[in-house]
Amino acid sequence: MTPRRVVALAAEFATIVLSIVVALSLGRVFEGNAMLDELIALALASHAVAIIARRAGFSMLPSALVSLIGFLVMANMLLFPETSGSVVPTRETLTVLRFDLSDAWTLFQAEQAPVEAVRGFVVVGGAALWLVAFLADWAAFRLRSTLEAVVPATTIFVFTAVLGAETDQVRHGALYAAAIAGVLLTMRADRQVREEVWVASGAGKGVSTTLRVGTVAATLAVVLGVTAGPAFPGAGDVLLDPSDWDNGPETRQVVSPLVEIGASLVSQSNFEMFSVRVENPQANRHYWRLMALTDFDGAIWKRKSNFEDARGPVGSDLPPATDRTVVRQTITTRSLGNIYMPAAYEVSSVVDSGGIGLEYETTTGALVVTRESSDAARSGFTYVIESAVPDYTPGSLPADATAGLDPEFVLEHTALPPACGEGDDVTQCWPSWVTTQAEEITAAATTDYERLQLLQSFFVESSTFTYDLNVANGHSIRTIEDFLEVRRGYCEQFSSTFAAMARSLGVPARVAVGFTWGDFDPARGEFVVRGEHAHAWPEVYFAGVGWIVLDPTPGRGPSHNSDITGLAPAQLDFNDEANRPEGSPFVPPTSLPDASEFNPGDFDPEFDLAPSTTIPVASNSGTGDSELGVFLLRAILVLFAVGLVLGIVPLLGYLGHRRRAAMVAADPILRGELAWDDACAALSLVGVRPAPQQTPLEFARRVERSRFALGPVWDLAEAVTELRYADTVDKIAPALDAQKAARKIERTCREQAGRRQVAIEALNPRNLRWN
Repeated sequence: MTPRRVVALAAEFATIVLSIVVALSLGRVFEGNAMLDELIALALASHAVAIIARRAGFSMLPSALVSLIGFLVMANMLLFPETSGSVVPTRETLTVLRFDLSDAWTLFQAEQAPVEAVRGFVVVGGAALWLVAFLADWAAFRLRSTLEAVVPATTIFVFTAVLGAETDQVRHGALYAAAIAGVLLTMRADRQVREEVWVASGAGKGVSTTLRVGTVAATLAVVLGVTAGPAFPGAGDVLLDPSDWDNGPETRQVVSPLVEIGASLVSQSNFEMFSVRVENPQANRHYWRLMALTDFDGAIWKRKSNFEDARGPVGSDLPPATDRTVVRQTITTRSLGNIYMPAAYEVSSVVDSGGIGLEYETTTGALVVTRESSDAARSGFTYVIESAVPDYTPGSLPADATAGLDPEFVLEHTALPPACGEGDDVTQCWPSWVTTQAEEITAAATTDYERLQLLQSFFVESSTFTYDLNVANGHSIRTIEDFLEVRRGYCEQFSSTFAAMARSLGVPARVAVGFTWGDFDPARGEFVVRGEHAHAWPEVYFAGVGWIVLDPTPGRGPSHNSDITGLAPAQLDFNDEANRPEGSPFVPPTSLPDASEFNPGDFDPEFDLAPSTTIPVASNSGTGDSELGVFLLRAILVLFAVGLVLGIVPLLGYLGHRRRAAMVAADPILRGELAWDDACAALSLVGVRPAPQQTPLEFARRVERSRFALGPVWDLAEAVTELRYADTVDKIAPALDAQKAARKIERTCREQAGRRQVAIEALNPRNLRWN
């Protein structure tokens, strides 16, 4: 194998190693390392596709198209196994992707790294790594530019260094430094072996010397940085401290489910999320709960959780004297896309985890997948649990909800941001007028339960508030104020505002997130729960009783303990039809088939459930026109985004040229030099470039001897020569001559080169000139 071939392979290997190092650094942005296998696999696949396309002789545009197709195929198989019925993404895959990206965007706005590796983030990270690998191969082996080969990877590494966890900084820094040194060294050797081919006997020796010396120097630099770097003053300071979450090794920072399923709350997807089989469907229409959020900082409701292994019986947060009904549930997940597992409150025992590791937090009743099992659980699994569902009556509730409670518990669950004072930022403090309104609404009550009933009625009354999906998502203080002003919103606003107002009255409250019971499918014998059933509701605490469910969202009402809420059981309401986004068909409730078709006493003909036999999973019937419109809109947006990306280099070139023109406007000599540079750039379109040692007149003679008429190159050369060397007072006239000649040369060369070549050169970042 020739030295040139060996060095080329070494350079390819170095760029691949750099991509792997960057993939490893992305792990600092996420909790755990479960996603690293997929990220590294995507980076390796991108390099493989780029190398194959390059060696096959594909030009840049076909190579980019092949790379895009490769990404779609690999991402589909690695990240969406539950929908990868074919090699390429299906409509089902795109539906899941849309929700995952929407959840990730909502989470990005509300949370700070490191966060749970939800699939939307992994998709974005994988796409970024794929692009980095493709650009590195393009810059290193097509443009032969070392700087452009390492800049994309460096951008991601800096991003992870700033926002990622402050762990293993030295190790990541050393790996990155070594990888960069490898790319620089092999690229230098590759350039050397190409430039020194004329010394046939010494080319290999020269390259070998470069590699040996460079390797020693790079190794010494990395070792020095690893050993001496941490000892420098300020080396341990945090560059950017996005949060102070960490309160011990046992605490697991997880994504707020209210943030994570926000997209499902709005989009009302008909895509199946999970199914639940219970022994008595008539009596067991429950809210399938994910988690309760106890901390409100003015921006979001969240929770720092401490989970324990969930095997067999789990702990209880309810008073021992609470009456309960045991409900066994067999739950099969399909596309939840998060770590939270739905269950009726309160889970009492994990009967069968389906081979997936589960954890449980007693204080919030949250059942989650362990970090180690998150990958295996992603495609769906079946688990069996038992819940001890509390049974309440209004008569069991004390007049004072907090009588006898631990003061710390009351303080934690009634905490709000500090009251607003003069000059305070209204987005960071609690507005007193909201508390005043809550007190006015509940002024006629004599007990805490009556206060909560009046507060719930304030929201539920259709003449007061309107259930409306077409509002901005969120549940911050600013959102609460807007919601109380416009009196329109959906469950996220209703539940979070109710809980905050209840706290302002001194009643412990939190926000629970999950799903309503869903549609019962008689053929499958289980409840089918879709994205449209996503829901959020408040829970309030009464001493000696525990957490009870209320629901201020119009058209919603829990089936269990309905005498507490005073609401009829309801989930999807007829009023939702006008609120559904275009493309999401409304399916009105229908009555169940005659009860004689099923086990006697199992069903109530007054149920407002819609049998899912009339609603196929992920059905798109009746939405052809709207789907076509949505598809066209998305296609236009994609084309716009591609055009925006492609237009960055030409835009930068235009701005750079304008900047330089403005800087030389008052100097005739520099104006002439700019005209010469513009003309040379135009001549390069047809393959004519001046040699570094040639004067303008020598170059002009060479151009005149060519077969093509390329414009007044001689006139330009004479004008530039006069500006450079002639001792004349009038410099303006030759400067104008140079500019006039350059414009004619540019027009001529562009016509001869053709639009395609002009466009390719405009997109080439190596042609950017800023000075």
